[in-house]
Amino acid sequence: MMKIKPSLRFYFFIAVLLLGASLTLVFSALTINYFIEGLDTGMRSTMHQLSKVDNVRDNHPVKLINFQISSRWQDVPADIKAQFPKPPTKQGVLHKKMQDVTLFSPPKKAYFVIYMINEQGEKRYVSKVFNKNTIKNETKKGSSHFTGILLFGICGLIVFTLFLFLIMNKISSPMESLINWTKTLNDKSLALPPPDFKYHEPNELAQIIHSSLNSVQSSLKREQAFLNYASHELRTPISVIRSNIELLNKMNEVTPLNDKQQKILQRIERAGFTMTHLTETLLWLGRDNTIPPQISNIKLNKLIQQLVDELRYLLQGKTVNIDIQSSQYRIKLPTTACLIVLTNLIRNAFQHTQSGTVSIKQSSNHVIIENTHIDPIAKPDDLGFGLGLQLTQRLIKKFHWHYNSESTAMGHKVEVIFTSPPSNKVESE
Repeated sequence: MMKIKPSLRFYFFIAVLLLGASLTLVFSALTINYFIEGLDTGMRSTMHQLSKVDNVRDNHPVKLINFQISSRWQDVPADIKAQFPKPPTKQGVLHKKMQDVTLFSPPKKAYFVIYMINEQGEKRYVSKVFNKNTIKNETKKGSSHFTGILLFGICGLIVFTLFLFLIMNKISSPMESLINWTKTLNDKSLALPPPDFKYHEPNELAQIIHSSLNSVQSSLKREQAFLNYASHELRTPISVIRSNIELLNKMNEVTPLNDKQQKILQRIERAGFTMTHLTETLLWLGRDNTIPPQISNIKLNKLIQQLVDELRYLLQGKTVNIDIQSSQYRIKLPTTACLIVLTNLIRNAFQHTQSGTVSIKQSSNHVIIENTHIDPIAKPDDLGFGLGLQLTQRLIKKFHWHYNSESTAMGHKVEVIFTSPPSNKVESE
């Protein structure tokens, strides 16, 4: 079943329409009630005037314009007595009964009787019986006034609905234009002032959206420029550090360093590797997103083994076993992005495992990295390398790769499914 999305426009339209329909029904009912009371008032007035007729005696009722005026209840027509077994006792009260009354047709029969005392103090029973033929003759072509009232109410409701629909279109048109305008916003359109939406409220809202997005865009540009500048500036000192480390390693081959000097050199070398990977990540993410990344055929199994060897230094002094299960598989992927993601995930597993096992399983484009016996000092939901994790998640989202991370009973498990970008193009963030 298709789910209908909530809409203020639809809700307002239905609410006002129901209100209009309710008012139409109420006023139609009042009109019918007033119409009936008007008929009763007219009937009562006519009967009151007829009660003044002379020459009305016992056993000699007088008939006048289809009304019968009697001086005693025994002379009232049998139909009236059948409908009203007891004679009325209150003066001037109209008694009536109708058969088969509907809103769309007149009743088949109607009975009216009233008890009056004329100016001479004489009793008078004025009565009248309407049958179907009499009612047809006294109404237009036998139609009911109730039908006319009902049809008038329906027509009024239809006109009200059309008028409401036109008003809703008039009101919602600027909002729809505002929505369509916001969907087309980009770097070029944000440089232009917002269009005029005819009314103050959508114009003010458009101005707020325009100002907010411009502010966000300016912040993003400043952050991107900072990343570019910082990354470029870091490359030079990192290169100096790496080259001097290589020089020290060559000197170490000629004149071996003592154990303490060896540990210091290894610590500097590890920090240099970490800074190199982080700088490459920042540089790559700071580039213009319109520039397509470099795509190459990557052997996933070979790349994983290479990264494990490069990051093995993180396990020095730990009792950790590395279990690698992989199979040969080639796939076209953005080289730098794939390298950054796998490097960060493997580094995270190595950093958080003090003793136990790090398992890396690769089957075609599916990679699972799981470690056990995570350092109890670390938080269960802490993936470890801070900025590296955020950059990894951005890359995975950018290339629409499947990613899942979950805590297990003894550690943590992450899985990534790499997919080749279509036509060597990547959507911008």
